[in-house]
Amino acid sequence: MCKLNLEEILLDNISSNENILENTFPKNIGKDYMEKLHIQEGLLLLKTHFEFLKPTKIKTNQHEKKFVITFGLKGYSNYKSSGKKEIIEFKEGFTTISLFDGSQGIREFTSKKVEQIRLIVNEDFLQKNFENTILNKYGNHKKLNLIDFSPTSVKSERILNEIYAHSNNSEINKLFLQSKILELLYLEINKISATKNAIKLNTYDKQQILKAKEILLQDLQNPPSIVELAKIVCINEFKLKKGFKQVYKQSPYQFLTKYKLTKAKYLLEEGEYNVNEVAHLMGYKYSNNFSNAFFKEFKINPKECIKNIKYYS
Repeated sequence: MCKLNLEEILLDNISSNENILENTFPKNIGKDYMEKLHIQEGLLLLKTHFEFLKPTKIKTNQHEKKFVITFGLKGYSNYKSSGKKEIIEFKEGFTTISLFDGSQGIREFTSKKVEQIRLIVNEDFLQKNFENTILNKYGNHKKLNLIDFSPTSVKSERILNEIYAHSNNSEINKLFLQSKILELLYLEINKISATKNAIKLNTYDKQQILKAKEILLQDLQNPPSIVELAKIVCINEFKLKKGFKQVYKQSPYQFLTKYKLTKAKYLLEEGEYNVNEVAHLMGYKYSNNFSNAFFKEFKINPKECIKNIKYYS
């Protein structure tokens, strides 16, 4: 395990005037790329991409109070506070929400490739906008406060994809990105604020719910029932249904249906399959049932997708 005594290479570099920082690691450690997007005073989006030649530890020292939302896109890393047993994990497919207050610790990277998007909010921004929502609720005297660690929601995934698809090389694009990042911030803060009727999910529960989502999407023609799915992921049926909706804001059936219809629309627009073929691929026994569900979701008939693509080709 290689150790770097680079004070806050991940977050203190935020104070730099450069919007893109790359290859600041020693060559024997690997490559790094960091891109910053300033949204408002006190609100920053940070894209990071690291490629390590070997497992690496980086010493960090954070001097200010920061509220950080980390979306794990690839790989695994964690943060361990100095002299304490507190650990914050950053994992592919998960969102980590944490509050740092002048903490010192070690960032440990065990994956060769680690990609993350972070929303970083400073204390002034929190006081102006989220004094009751975050500071009064979570801003106690601890140096480190893990607020939430759960699978990234479908809505947040969609927004992250939109952020990646747009550059900030024009005023219109910058305005679009700003709106999407504020929407992302709203979704995540609303998630931790909406605690009514929520059930307690530990790390194992959340990992199994993520696994359940992945299993649902493996065989669209013959997906498992809720009873079967609960047995596969080794949690009870009630916790699976309640926890799945709590994490993804949809029931497993609603999630699967929306995914299948969205994929069906893409296949129809590609023009390689007809309606009956797509209905079969998505697991519908009767094409009429597929057409009715498709119209309910998109307010157009499936055939219209094929007509449009043929008309414009």
